[in-house]
Amino acid sequence: MRSLVFLALFSPVLASAAADHVLTLRTLAAQMRYDSDSFVVTPGSTVEIRFENGDDLPHNLVFCQPGTDTAAMSLKQMEDAETALKRNWLPDDPAIWAHSRMLNPHESQTLTFTAPSKPADYPFVCTFPGHALSMRGVLKVLPPTPGWEQLAFKMYLGSWKRLPDFDALQPHREGPLPEGLIDIALDDYKNEFGVVYTGILQAPRTGSYAFYLASDDGARLRIDDQVVLDLDGIHPATIQEAKVQLKEGPHRVRLDYFQYRGRVELFLGWKGARTAPTALSTWAPKNWEKGEPNKKRDFPPITLTPTSEPILYRNFIQGAGNRGNAVGFPGGLNLAWSAESMNLALLWRGAFIDASQHWNSRGGGHVAPLGYDVVSPAPPTWVALAELPTADAEWPRTDAYGRAPDLRWLGFSLDAARQPTFLYAWRGVTVEDHFEAEGDGKTTDGKIRRTVTMKGDPPATARWLIAAEIPITPQGEAWILGPETLRLTVDGAEADLAHGRLTIPARQGSVTLTYSWLK
Repeated sequence: MRSLVFLALFSPVLASAAADHVLTLRTLAAQMRYDSDSFVVTPGSTVEIRFENGDDLPHNLVFCQPGTDTAAMSLKQMEDAETALKRNWLPDDPAIWAHSRMLNPHESQTLTFTAPSKPADYPFVCTFPGHALSMRGVLKVLPPTPGWEQLAFKMYLGSWKRLPDFDALQPHREGPLPEGLIDIALDDYKNEFGVVYTGILQAPRTGSYAFYLASDDGARLRIDDQVVLDLDGIHPATIQEAKVQLKEGPHRVRLDYFQYRGRVELFLGWKGARTAPTALSTWAPKNWEKGEPNKKRDFPPITLTPTSEPILYRNFIQGAGNRGNAVGFPGGLNLAWSAESMNLALLWRGAFIDASQHWNSRGGGHVAPLGYDVVSPAPPTWVALAELPTADAEWPRTDAYGRAPDLRWLGFSLDAARQPTFLYAWRGVTVEDHFEAEGDGKTTDGKIRRTVTMKGDPPATARWLIAAEIPITPQGEAWILGPETLRLTVDGAEADLAHGRLTIPARQGSVTLTYSWLK
């Protein structure tokens, strides 16, 4: 049974009515916080919030008027604790306009209401004693961002694995989209076609605007002839976002898309700093307005936590590609190794991985590290080994499928302590890339030790890539990677920094690299 309080400004809505915004808010076990600190809804819209208490303590959800000092309001209850206890720790305060009941551990409740008509920030909080300082957030009531004007399409037929130059091709057909939304169900074609969408978007005011794009397969978004998001190639639909500065007024928008084979999906949305997210396509991924993956998911987390031995999680890893190998060590030290570039892709501390995204629905999309101090030593598309024609030549990359010439994945092995060794071959050379960890990731004593062993005779001028496209600073016999984040030492070879790349000669034998955090 719902327990809602409304002022005259607000009105309850029957739960059976279709809500404009369906949201889920959860409490995080043993963390004294909600899993989201903000929601965005439009004025006067119907809002349905499922509130789930996954913690072992009681919690509630209380909405207040703009400007309310929620911590002071909650603390004031202690002046008459006996009365507050009888009220189940719900303050008797006119600033409260809607609330849940106090949920016991692992209970849930659904709240349904009409959002305020006045755009503003409406704080929400848990008013159980001692919770208000950390368990709080904001319900943002914002006007919608405008939709399309003059939206039109040109459809093309062809088989591509990357976006072609559509301007050089003859359209199969073209016309307006009177519904005012991007639609890829233009004909009965399921594969091997492309579409160019053009239209006008009006920026209500000068400022920063966020654009959200997801596509299966490739897509490219241009605003006023400038590329804003480039999702070229063959891949599943995963939300990507970019922010751009726009002047008040109209802006020309062009979206190129191609479908090779498999699923057919295309989404575009946008929002301003003080406007609510607006979908610009007929299809929209669930929770798209939360942006890129892993900011929040509408399903319970499945947190993988290494305790007595390492955990190896092989899946789509954000920053490590479609063939990512994430390794979590006890003590809060973690890495991700790419079986596309055959190189170390990520290092981080703290929590390991939330696997829930890959255990729901089709399990698509890339998951990001859960922890902090995330460092990408080298771009995930830059291959581990290369023989350059000149020292300043461009470093080779993987192709649109995540493959690289001459690199061949041979699998992995685990030692007695379940510490991994990744195996691959390159030009007659076999490479063993072994990782182990020691110490506590919360201190500077924590280290990840990497031993790379090459067997065979690589080309005399071959180099092995350690780091690139991040700040690399020499410090005595060590190197600092990132903005004063990681310290790296190299034993068994002489590292060389040139053209923004830290490399060592590719030679038969073993080299040991030790990564440690500076703070």
